[in-house]
Amino acid sequence: MNPPSNARKIQRSFASRTRAGQKWARQTLAKMSLEEKLGQMVVVYYWGRYAPKDDASFREVMRQVKENRLGGIMLEARRTPSGIERGQVYPSAVIVNELQRVAKIPLLVAADFENGTAMRLAEGTSLPSAMAVAATGDPQFAYAAGKITALEARSAGLNWIFAPVCDVNSNPENPIVNTRSYGEDPSRVAEFASQYIRGVQENGAMATAKHFPGHGNVSTDSHISLPVLPSSAAELERIELTPFRAAIAAGVGAVMSGHLAVPTLERERDTPATLSSRIWSDLLRKKMGFEGIGVTDALDMGGVTTIDSPPNIAVRAIRAGADVLLIPPNADAAIAALKQAVECGELPLARVNEAVLRILRAKTDLRLPGPQPIDLKNLNATFGSPEFRSKAQEIADYGITLIRDDQKILPLNSAKPLRILLLIVSGDADRHPGAALEQELRARIETVETRRVDTHFAPANSVLMPPPETYDVAIAAVLVRVADRKNTVGLPPDEIAFVKKLLAAGRPVIVASLGNPYLVSQFPEAKTWVAGFGTQDVVQRAMIRAIFGQIAIRGQMPVSAPGAAKIGSGVQVAAKRMKLDPAPDSIIAKVKPAFDILDRAVVDRAFPGGVLAVGIDEKLLVHPFGTLTYAAKSPAVENGTIYDVASLTKAIVTTTAVMMLVARQQIDLDASVAGYLPPSSNGRA
Repeated sequence: MNPPSNARKIQRSFASRTRAGQKWARQTLAKMSLEEKLGQMVVVYYWGRYAPKDDASFREVMRQVKENRLGGIMLEARRTPSGIERGQVYPSAVIVNELQRVAKIPLLVAADFENGTAMRLAEGTSLPSAMAVAATGDPQFAYAAGKITALEARSAGLNWIFAPVCDVNSNPENPIVNTRSYGEDPSRVAEFASQYIRGVQENGAMATAKHFPGHGNVSTDSHISLPVLPSSAAELERIELTPFRAAIAAGVGAVMSGHLAVPTLERERDTPATLSSRIWSDLLRKKMGFEGIGVTDALDMGGVTTIDSPPNIAVRAIRAGADVLLIPPNADAAIAALKQAVECGELPLARVNEAVLRILRAKTDLRLPGPQPIDLKNLNATFGSPEFRSKAQEIADYGITLIRDDQKILPLNSAKPLRILLLIVSGDADRHPGAALEQELRARIETVETRRVDTHFAPANSVLMPPPETYDVAIAAVLVRVADRKNTVGLPPDEIAFVKKLLAAGRPVIVASLGNPYLVSQFPEAKTWVAGFGTQDVVQRAMIRAIFGQIAIRGQMPVSAPGAAKIGSGVQVAAKRMKLDPAPDSIIAKVKPAFDILDRAVVDRAFPGGVLAVGIDEKLLVHPFGTLTYAAKSPAVENGTIYDVASLTKAIVTTTAVMMLVARQQIDLDASVAGYLPPSSNGRA
């Protein structure tokens, strides 16, 4: 996963453009009609699930590509009553093949893959959030994340990645950036974003720095309304613009605008960056020297739809300096408005030609002219590979950060009997939050009692907390996703009270924060707080691995939490590898009655012999008994005698299952076996 040897050769443009590619772009532009040029400037959604040819949504995107000659399509995920529904890689690839086949000019195929392809494709590799990557302290992990994303995307026919987020999250109340950012240190954000860009673009896809000129210091979600960035000119230079300058120096192929007002740069307070020539042209192009594609954020967001009509927004964005309109509410209306604006002189044709030439050049950079169909037969060899998932887990492991452990209980010891209460509190509507977390925990501890709370399916006032005497340790997993149009990354008051009730119950509690790291400031009474900076499955697994000492805890806070943690802080905890020392005579004496039972069983010819191994209190006791076979001269069993798996499975599985059933009082050892067997067809057991 290391970058290639030429990674340090930073290029000013996205890729090393060939003369042939440049020539193709100029010649193609010269042959295009006005309508074809305008179509190249529009990107619409496609749905990455199976659809018959007469499906309305499939027919519509096919019509847009064929009739409007669109420049690109974007893979979407859909909201359902059960949550987000993602696409599937094989249907998505088939659809992309079909759309590329009918496109006169090859399509840019885009997706928001900030956390890996699994954000939009169910079979993809799930990567930790940007903030979780930054918590590792190693920018090469950002490179690896970009590389994995690009390789998987290209194998599935996608070539344009809407990442990285270059916003500096300097406002803890920011409801839409938060863990999507690499943190609050501009230089650190710049370093990690640059490495991610290289990881993407050195592996065949185009990265996008977003959301220009910086969406971190706001407290409003631009999906709902227009945020205002209050930064002064000096603050903009020092904070917001630093990562974007680094992204441009790293050769980023695209920059996405933010739907936010920036009074320092644009005097008209109701003019967002997306519609501002002072920000697009004067700052990004002239002052900062960016030569790649300028793409708007989605044009169905409240940050622009509350300002003007969608057709007018389309014209204003292109006139201001954008090259690509992302998801206009009505693509036909947007193209019609652009055409009318050109014909009446409101939108100069030169501005259109400039934008389309950039788009065509990007397509040559991506080697799109004459694209080959996606190789469906080999897709499973290049998408979602174990190597990628292993690297994703490593990144998540390194990012787990211990903010405090005043009660000194980490890591927990799974070798000792523990009764654990797992309380999963989700700040969102979630039918089954923390599934990966619980699965990872149950693989280590048998006695786990789980309670789930969310904002819709299991409200806090409907969930009863078990009595404190029924558990030894509680893990309070707090999951808060960053989601558009929610306008918060906090917990509702009833869930805060629910967690505080657990903290006051008198038992040791480990708070496992999966998402918003600033929540630690709301729980000063929490004595142990571990941060994972994301709700992704890979982060959930890393959290349990860290709590039980399978991995070291070594992360560093990428942000500061007021009154609770400073940037760069983090308690380091070494991994605790399980080891079993030889058991002393005192333990052997306690277990001797079991030896006697086994020895009698050998005499009774229940079995010829075996080896009993008992692990207790980190001590190992081994007792060989009997012989290898029933033969008179069969060798005696020794400590090192090896049994094949087939010899062990029946006894181990049966014994373990019976032990668990006895513990749950679901089986009586004194009852006859016939009482637990279903009757046969002749009425006998």
